[in-house]
Amino acid sequence: MEGQLSLSELNSLVKETLQVAFPEQVWVVAEIAEMKVNRNGHCYLELVEKDQESEEITARAKATIWSWQFRFIQPYFETSTGQALSAGLRVLISVSVEFHEVYGYSLNIKDIDPTYTLGDMARRRMEIIRRLTDEGVIDMNKEIPIPDVPSRIAVISSPTAAGYEDFINQLANNQAGYRFYTKLFASTMQGNDAPASIMAALDYIYEFEHLFDVVVIIRGGGSQLDLSCFDDYELALNIAQFPLPVLTGIGHEKDDTIADMVANTRLKTPTAVAEFLIGKYDEVASEIEELESAFFDQISTRMSEENQRIDNAIRLLKPLVSSKIDRANFELKQQSQSITATVKEILNRQQFRIIQFSDFLKAECHSYLKVKNNELLSLTTQTSFRSKYGLVGEKQAIEEDERRLLRGVKQLLGKQSDKLELLLKTKQLVDPKTILERGFSITLKDGKAVKNSDELENGDELETILAQGKIRSRVEGTKH
Repeated sequence: MEGQLSLSELNSLVKETLQVAFPEQVWVVAEIAEMKVNRNGHCYLELVEKDQESEEITARAKATIWSWQFRFIQPYFETSTGQALSAGLRVLISVSVEFHEVYGYSLNIKDIDPTYTLGDMARRRMEIIRRLTDEGVIDMNKEIPIPDVPSRIAVISSPTAAGYEDFINQLANNQAGYRFYTKLFASTMQGNDAPASIMAALDYIYEFEHLFDVVVIIRGGGSQLDLSCFDDYELALNIAQFPLPVLTGIGHEKDDTIADMVANTRLKTPTAVAEFLIGKYDEVASEIEELESAFFDQISTRMSEENQRIDNAIRLLKPLVSSKIDRANFELKQQSQSITATVKEILNRQQFRIIQFSDFLKAECHSYLKVKNNELLSLTTQTSFRSKYGLVGEKQAIEEDERRLLRGVKQLLGKQSDKLELLLKTKQLVDPKTILERGFSITLKDGKAVKNSDELENGDELETILAQGKIRSRVEGTKH
């Protein structure tokens, strides 16, 4: 059939057509979908275009930056934009259209305009900030109060980062000797994998939220190129909505990343984060010192006031107490005199009774002896008329009567002596001083001894006399 072409002929015609259609370089806007650099330094990219609403890919092309060009293009782009040349960026590139009969269609990148990428990055950054603001989450983490003493710290960092070591050393060697508990949640802190790695660490911390006071995200030193991962929307959303206050010390001073903007507190470096945490302790310590000083001042003032009140009270009470003592001594003296008179009266009565009993005893003994003497005389008279044979028996009877009489008199005198001794002991026992010294007391109401609780009423004032001193009391209740 006439007009038939081989594949190579067709590809040659396509190549010639493209060379005629695109004899010079053209500027193309595209998004880098994939990017790889081989060992020879050649950079291979896949460029795409997406629908703005559906994000569906509407065009795709392969591109190449040869190594000798890539050595100039990459550092110039990254220095200008502060962003690593990587997948996900929208770029404005100068390309030549290439077609190879074997390898097909591709673009050869000759140059990249960094100003376009900067504008696109700024636009995307503003879109993320506006989205977070519209969703009402951009300040959520800032509203979480940082504990006064944030001692339990979850740290998200690379375990080999110098910034992490600086942070730990600063906390451990603080001059005040404050103690902190830190737990490292290792994460990638730069590159395209960093947002997902940091979010995974946040998810792990969330499971043990009750064990920590704050979360610290630190990365230490690094170039501006490494910071683009902290402008990720999903990462910013996770930080903003995290239930613990998040502190960032990403290690740059000029620009804030979106992660810094949504965090509770943004600090320049890991060391600055450590100083901030130590400062929280210092604030509490300062408040405690101020409270302690104020407390001691108040105590000192109060003690001075109380001492003054005590001194005034002593000056007022001294004459009153002296008067009370004098009155009590006077009343005690009166009570002592009254008791002494009463005891003397009792002793006099007892002595009178003893004298009466002694007189009665003497009269009885005299009468008894008189009767016995008369009996003896009668017996003597009778014996003169008896025979001499009966004299011995009568004599013996008389002697026996005399012995009985003497025994009776001795027994009577012994009993009376015992009674007399008992009376003397009774007199000693009823002596008020003896009674008081044995632990007893005398309770008086209106100067009279109280013998029955029925005589008392609530509120009555009583005075109790002891062997040494007196006690005044008031009746609050009685028991029968």
